[in-house]
Amino acid sequence: MEDIFIGKDDLLVTVQRFVDEGARLATATCLDEKDKFELIYHFQKEHDTINVRFKVDKDEEIPSISEITLTAALIENEMREFFGLKITGLVIDFKGRMILAGDSPETPLCKS
Repeated sequence: MEDIFIGKDDLLVTVQRFVDEGARLATATCLDEKDKFELIYHFQKEHDTINVRFKVDKDEEIPSISEITLTAALIENEMREFFGLKITGLVIDFKGRMILAGDSPETPLCKS
């Protein structure tokens, strides 16, 4: 397993490179660190796992990688819904109602 630490602005270029090299997105993780989110996109290439990690302030926007790999659309919608992560450019946008019902608490996994 390999961890690669990037800046938010390097996300799209890094993901495109991995996809071009034959890696596939397995899943992604959002960690709430009170004042920041740590995002980890987990890629698999052959028998290796590569974790692309970066941190953003909670009010920062990040670009969706769903135009590069469509499998990200569901994962990123879930992170937006449960944590309030500001993701722009989602190819499929459920507007915060993919999983949670209308009367569910907003961003239930986000620390206050």
